[in-house]
Amino acid sequence: MAEPMLRGILIIPLTLIVGLMLGLLPLPSIAPPELNYLRPDWLGLVVVYWLLAAPEKVGVGFAFLVSLLGDLVFGTPLGFHGLVMVLMAALILSSYQQLRMLEIWQQALLIAFALEILTCLQLIVLGVTDDRSHNFLILLRPLTSALVWPWVFLILRFCRRRYA
Repeated sequence: MAEPMLRGILIIPLTLIVGLMLGLLPLPSIAPPELNYLRPDWLGLVVVYWLLAAPEKVGVGFAFLVSLLGDLVFGTPLGFHGLVMVLMAALILSSYQQLRMLEIWQQALLIAFALEILTCLQLIVLGVTDDRSHNFLILLRPLTSALVWPWVFLILRFCRRRYA
């Protein structure tokens, strides 16, 4: 009896670890540095999935703790991703029942739109707090996140149904 319950508890942290690892994977040395801006927001996609799939288990506080963990792992200032993740979690939790009813491609478009707004917010925060100029190619990251959303959704749904 304890074994299925243990599997259900561990699936969310394990998928978050995979999201963190995918975010840390380096590009090949022959790849141009501009390709870093095309990397999907793996951790954000995993959090979005769990907010949609299990809103009773994860919430705004969970998103904030995950963002702090991401800040520690990615080396960004502590709390940098916090505001963005909290806003994203609040946005998704306010309408998760409607989002769950949409087709995957419609979800991907809405997720891209939300991530684009939040990326703009991050650029504003960076512009205020940092002296350096920032590349606006980072605005492409939500588009690549939307392109991989169907696969992330299907893989995580399979894992949730199989192991949770």
